Amino acid sequence: MNMFDVFKSIKAQLDAANIYYDTKSYRDDAFSFLVHVPGEYWEIDVREDGSVDIEVFVSEGMKDDPWAAIEQLVEDHKPEPETK
Repeated sequence: MNMFDVFKSIKAQLDAANIYYDTKSYRDDAFSFLVHVPGEYWEIDVREDGSVDIEVFVSEGMKDDPWAAIEQLVEDHKPEPETK
């Protein structure tokens, strides 16, 4: 199947199931569905050759200490200081 047939097929399935999604093009070789369902986030990439790549991100649920979780997020992802 070509890229657009695959894309239309996935779109029809998501629409029929009333699943919310956005479409994006952030790769040179693919169009993407960004799907949001409770507790999950899916990235479905339809590539030029009609193949499909999928990544699924699953929530770990609510944090007991949200401020500590935010501090940990910032600490884990802040840039390293530059050295001279």
